[in-house]
Amino acid sequence: MYQTIEEYKDIQYQINDNRRWLYNVRNDRMITSNHHLEKYLEAIEEPDNPLHDFYTSPYRRGKWTNFHLIRLILDSSKINAFYKISLFLNRWYLTLLMLISSFILLPIVATATSVDLTHFSLEHFSAWDIAAIYFVTTVIILPLHEYAHFSVYYKYLKPSKVTFGFSLRYFSMPVFFIKVPFYKILKGRKKNELVLAGVKFQVAIWFFLTLIALIYPSNFLFGLIIVNLGLIITNLLPFLKLDGYWYLSNLLKVEDYMAYFKDMFSKNKKFRLDIFLLGIVNFLMIILSIISFIHSLLGHFI
Repeated sequence: MYQTIEEYKDIQYQINDNRRWLYNVRNDRMITSNHHLEKYLEAIEEPDNPLHDFYTSPYRRGKWTNFHLIRLILDSSKINAFYKISLFLNRWYLTLLMLISSFILLPIVATATSVDLTHFSLEHFSAWDIAAIYFVTTVIILPLHEYAHFSVYYKYLKPSKVTFGFSLRYFSMPVFFIKVPFYKILKGRKKNELVLAGVKFQVAIWFFLTLIALIYPSNFLFGLIIVNLGLIITNLLPFLKLDGYWYLSNLLKVEDYMAYFKDMFSKNKKFRLDIFLLGIVNFLMIILSIISFIHSLLGHFI
């Protein structure tokens, strides 16, 4: 069942469970309300309109923990040609088959590339290989990961416009993003399908890279396979608002476990030991991420 997003003057809106969800594509703002906000849309340009500030306020480049470096807005029709392939590769039985096959073939690929898995390090690769691996990861693999999220989002909500770009997360993690602002409208299986779509697509990338490496073994391909595998594992971590973070929030039956963690102190949310412990660990992970970035940065100058 589709829950198609409507749009009026770059305002996307959806009515779900008698709640109104409005997202301003131009300034990346969202509001939700139980009131009938859609009746204000036709006169939204009038200064006395309750939604006027929401409509005219300038775009801000995110928060200090997630700063948007580049942002583009396109009609969804211009990037949806690939989404059926993405949805096909998102099927759980294909993911399982490709995952098992890739694990079995990994030692064979390593042998063909003359790499010792027990002493693997990117330091053994040339500067050109490392640069190429970083470029392919940043410009191809990570955008495909995010596109896989969008493909599920588009499948269920059919937005007319899509926002995407690059951001810097926690001062240290350059990441590609595609906005899915109505993600919280999805429930249960649909929400989990969207959350895991990126990791599933990376499993498919791992599988196809493995097949290529079996035919044309090279240090570059093997390094790319290992980096991609590392990204899969990293994205499954339930911290730093990565995919595993949102999946765990769904399992805990909260929209955002860190928001719940903060509300336990500021809004008297019911205390939950599991979320309290996860919140502490998540804060420590953020601090360690920032310290690691600063240490690496200073290492180039000292």
